[in-house]
Order: sequence, then structure tokens, then C-alpha cells
Amino acid sequence: MPNYSYEGLNKSGQPVNGSIVCDNVDEAKRKLQNDGLYITLLEQSGTISGSKESSGGSLLNFNFGSKRIKADKIVDFLRQLATLVEAKLPLVRALTALSEQEEDKAFLIVLEDIKEQVQGGSMLADGLASHPRCFSRLAVNMVRAGETGGVLEQSLNRLADFSEDEQDMRSTVKSAMIYPLVLTIVMGLAITLLMVFAVPKFKDIYAGMNTELPGLTQGLITVADSLKNFWWIYIIIIVGIISGIHYWKNTDQARIFLDKLKFKMPLLGTLTKKIAIARFSRTFGTLVDGGIPILQALNIAKDTAGNVVLEAALDDVSKNVKEGERIAKPLRASGVFPPVVIHMISVGEESGRLGTMLERIAANYDKQSRVAIKAGMTILEPLIIVLLATIVTVIILAMLMPMLEVNMMKF
Repeated sequence: MPNYSYEGLNKSGQPVNGSIVCDNVDEAKRKLQNDGLYITLLEQSGTISGSKESSGGSLLNFNFGSKRIKADKIVDFLRQLATLVEAKLPLVRALTALSEQEEDKAFLIVLEDIKEQVQGGSMLADGLASHPRCFSRLAVNMVRAGETGGVLEQSLNRLADFSEDEQDMRSTVKSAMIYPLVLTIVMGLAITLLMVFAVPKFKDIYAGMNTELPGLTQGLITVADSLKNFWWIYIIIIVGIISGIHYWKNTDQARIFLDKLKFKMPLLGTLTKKIAIARFSRTFGTLVDGGIPILQALNIAKDTAGNVVLEAALDDVSKNVKEGERIAKPLRASGVFPPVVIHMISVGEESGRLGTMLERIAANYDKQSRVAIKAGMTILEPLIIVLLATIVTVIILAMLMPMLEVNMMKF
């Protein structure tokens, strides 16, 4: 993806420079102008392979080069930098201190580059923007607002809080999925071993009985033979299916289809919507409290929504707000947000406490999401056990049916 170097003036008239990764020069120009920059120079300086500016997920991106930078490390950086700035330590000196104690070589390169840019007269936000695989558009705008308003330490602390909340929700989902996943793998291996080793032995036994096997037993033996003799075909098929799904999943058509499906599925749709609303409210509230203008905050929240249905709704909201309407009315017209969310946002607008209301919405829906995830896993685990136990029972029954029929014939 192209990497563009730029020079210009910020809202305060100070000269700034840096680089940004975008698909084309028009997109780069649009993003820089949205950030409030007056561009004096914009030119392509190279290509970064596989890099993409964060636009659909989280506060931070955690890949740098071929080595993964942990989310906790970046959160710690934000916290420590906020503490040092709050202690009135000059920004360059604070970055130097953090660089000297950094042990991760990949992240050290990032910190050194940011420090050099700030030392050369650039704003901290510009330094962060030059590393889009570590810091997203949301992070850059929050820091820029903090620098412009003289409340950088508050913006950094908000960013760290936001990131921790995002990571906490992800950890909740991942932790909930570990046991069902392990259970499925173990039972799958047990079924495979039955098919490969146990079924052929029964086949040899029945071969000497000169009796017609039931259809279920014959079908099981056929599957076991093909699995044992042509296992490589099964591997090719599985790899092909996984690769095909992975390729299809990255297309725009697949994303639209899957995101719409997520909202419409029974039970899962409700949970997905709650998580999406919590994420939007947290992002939007963080930006509003950080001093970002409403329209710009809406556009950033839209870009980080992570669901095309919600993105389309927020795009319509943004257009209406641009024409002078308040947020609550177009949100209600979108049909995506529940009435209670609309009312809370409306009260927040009227009382001048929109950021506070959005944070309450995020906290409420986070709590509801966790309860729903826990309840869902409580139901899912026994369902998986019953399903896999049924498959094992059918296999065992199919292997024993001929013996049972022979014994019945003797009587």
C-alpha cells in the first residue's frame, strides 16, 4: 500500500510533517484535511507491504513488521507518557525515558521514530500517525485534540482507558470460547480415532460372519475405509474449504452479507448488536469528551464501527448532522439503535453531557453483553456435548447392530 509524506500547517498555524498510508493520494489528502491540516506538500515516498490504516476495529493496531506488538505494551506506553506529561516533563524527554526502558526491539523502533519527529518540531499526533499499524485514526485524533487543547495527559489517559475496555471485552469473548473449542477438538479427535482404528476391526469380525450388514453399519464402514485409505483427500478438501472461506470472507460482498446476517441471527444477532452499540458509544463518547468536534467524532466512530450495517446508519446520521440536525433524530430514523439509547443521547445533547451519557450507554451495554455471553456459553457447552455424544453413540450402535441382530436370530 502506498506511503505518502506530507508537510503542512496545523490548526494553530504550526508547521507539521509526517507520513500516512492510504490507497491513493486523494484518500491521503482527504484524511489529512479531515484532521485539520493545511497541506503544502503531499507526495508518495514508498510502499508499505501489507499495512493498512486502522478503520474497522479497535483503538490500536498491534502489528509492526513481522513481529506482533502486544496491546498491553501500547496501553502501558500511553499510561506512562500521560504520567510523565502530567508531571510537567518535556515531551521529548518523556519519550526518551520511555525509549530507554523499552526492551521490545520492534516497539523501540517506533518510539525512536516518534521521538525524532517530535524533536524535529512535529506534533506527537503526527508521529503516531506515521505508524498506522500501531496507532489508529482514533488514537491520532484524540492525541491531536489533547495537544491543541493543552490537555494531552487527559487524552492519553482516555485512550488507555478505552483500549483497556476494548481488550477486556475481547478477553471475555475469547475466554468464553476456549472451553467449547477445546471440547469440540477433543471429541472430534475421539470420533476420528474410532473411525480409523475401531471400525476396521469390527469390519474384519463381520467379514467372517457371512451375514448381511445393516445399512447404517455398511455406510459407517465405507466412510471409515475412505478416511483410512484416502485421508489425504480429506485434508485437501478441508484446506481448500478453509482457504476458500478465508478468501471469500475478505471480499466486500462477503463482509456485507456476513454483517447483515450477524444482526439478523436469533440470539447471536442481539448479542452482536449490543457489542456494536457499546463499541460505538465508547468510541464516540471518548472522542466527544476529548474535545473532538461532533461531526468529526461521528466520522471516526463510523470508521471504527466494524459492521457495515452500523457504518451505513452512521453515514446517514453524519450527513444529517452536517445539515444542522441533532444526533438523536437521525439515529432514531436509522432503525439500528434501541429507543433507550436514542433517549439517553437526546438527554445528553440537551443537557450538554453527551459524552457522559455515551459512556453510560457503553457501560450498560458492555454489562448486558457479558451477561449474554455467559448465558450463551452456559447453553452452548451442553449442546456441544449432547451433539458429539450423539455422534459417538450412533457410531457405537452401528458397530454393534450386526451382533445384536445375530443374537436376536438365535432366539
